[in-house]
Amino acid sequence: MAPLQPNGERLRFAGHVAFYGPCIARFENNRTTGAPLLMLIGGKDEIVDHQRCAETAADLRAGGSRVETIVYPDAVHQWDGAFAARPIGRNLSGCSFLVERDGTIRDRNTGLAMTGPFMRKIILGLCTLGAGPYPIARNDRVRAQATADYGRFLASIFTAPPRP
Repeated sequence: MAPLQPNGERLRFAGHVAFYGPCIARFENNRTTGAPLLMLIGGKDEIVDHQRCAETAADLRAGGSRVETIVYPDAVHQWDGAFAARPIGRNLSGCSFLVERDGTIRDRNTGLAMTGPFMRKIILGLCTLGAGPYPIARNDRVRAQATADYGRFLASIFTAPPRP
């Protein structure tokens, strides 16, 4: 349960923002906080599957949240980072998880449950087996646009009447 405010009402999220989320997890229970969500995605981000992000957005809408997705066509992963273009890590796009009603995260490829740090490493190792790195690159133009979009989103939340 969320903590109480001085007036006795429960604190709630005003909104959520996902910067280049890979959309590799789906939820058995798609009920949301009811707060709106802004998804900011790079059009050339190799760890983001745009179809899966559309499915996730549909799940969250069905669960009670307004969802807006903005795709920056030329952006790769980590456009707001400090690094110039370079490959990094392992590409997660082959991973697919289900968050069960009790909070258990299950790998949809193997059926294994992510029960702790060791199993997390095993599952991530299996779902990225053979995957190469993915590109990251700072992009000041996209960063400026994303910052403006984020600011617009926050302004719309904090100037809107309170949700019931």
